[in-house]
Amino acid sequence: MIDVGDAPRLSLGERDRRWAKTRALMAEHNVDVLLLPGLRGRESYESYLSNESIQGIVVMPIDRDPIYLTWSAFRIVGRTDPINSRKYWIDDIRSGLLGPLVVDALRELGATSSRIGVVGINSKNPMELEGFVPYATWQHVLEGAPEAEFVEMSSPFGLMMLAKGEEELAVARHTAAVGELLAQKILDVARPGIRDSDLFAAIVEESYRAGLTLTPPSVIIKTGKDTISWGPPEWGYSDDPPRVIEAGDLVTCELMPTYAGIETQQQVQVVMGPITPQQRKLADLARAAYDIGLETIKPGVTFLELNDAMAKPVLDAGCWHLSPMIHSVAPALLLGSLHGGAQAHLGEEFPWFKQLPPSQDGVLAEGMLFSFEPNACIGRERVNIGGTVVVGASSPEELNSLPCNLLSIEL
Repeated sequence: MIDVGDAPRLSLGERDRRWAKTRALMAEHNVDVLLLPGLRGRESYESYLSNESIQGIVVMPIDRDPIYLTWSAFRIVGRTDPINSRKYWIDDIRSGLLGPLVVDALRELGATSSRIGVVGINSKNPMELEGFVPYATWQHVLEGAPEAEFVEMSSPFGLMMLAKGEEELAVARHTAAVGELLAQKILDVARPGIRDSDLFAAIVEESYRAGLTLTPPSVIIKTGKDTISWGPPEWGYSDDPPRVIEAGDLVTCELMPTYAGIETQQQVQVVMGPITPQQRKLADLARAAYDIGLETIKPGVTFLELNDAMAKPVLDAGCWHLSPMIHSVAPALLLGSLHGGAQAHLGEEFPWFKQLPPSQDGVLAEGMLFSFEPNACIGRERVNIGGTVVVGASSPEELNSLPCNLLSIEL
């Protein structure tokens, strides 16, 4: 049982550490101001500098306190509530149309002809491979500061964020511990005869009761014997009703619990009945990939090296993988290869279903968080396991255990 009152808190010292890291990065890239949007982006980047998420933009000058912009006053008026004793990280907060607010802030800072860093224009995070800043907002900034030089910093900023400090690692351990509870809840609740929406509700309730949210798409649930699609339940977006779980099904869930802006992930798979020989083969290959990942992950290794090492046992066995074997979390910046080996298995059925390379590379550093999610497929049958791992100075730290093997229930 998680005691919500015992959850770790981030101190003003952690704020100052993040601000100092950010300003050092700005100096390295020779920018005077950094524009850090959160908006409706998956990662809510703004929270890294603000410790809150109000779908806004942080304007960070290199030599003075930041300015925080949001689209509506109702997201911030609660700061004055009599019962609110929270110490906010950023005092200068403004609301209105974001494009004009950014231009006003740049004018106030005397930075309309400066070198300005920006995150989110050309970011390559999952679901945001072409950035997440709205065209109208950015067009207003370009027109309002035509003499400025804008420097896209999504990748270097994300890599900086990935290396966690001690307070952030305490948050990650807490978040992963809740993820472990969610994995146990799946094992307790998933049974033939219930709908996948019932399982979804149980997972979400457990997470919210623990004081955590779930980063979109929050919970991925797929059930069946030969389903290879991946994504949130379709009944939330269409008129396709929730599916009833059947005996022999593989119930596969990807969890994304998040607290204090730090996400961990768990890949939970439960067989409704005995594990078949083919499922055992796939589970052993996925676990082999997981173990190779543990052996490989260390400071100085590149993400491409880690990605290739984890994919090797699955591909060498003549199998394929649907989703990435690994990606970073908080933020999900480094995304491993997709659909590896799929062409040989499903090319005739889906000629467009081809391998996609990793989104980008980066050098691993101590404190980075990665979702290990090795998966192995034969034809349309898929096994997917894994949890969150921290890059350690000498050895990795595993934050999850239950979801790191294929699970089953006796019927």
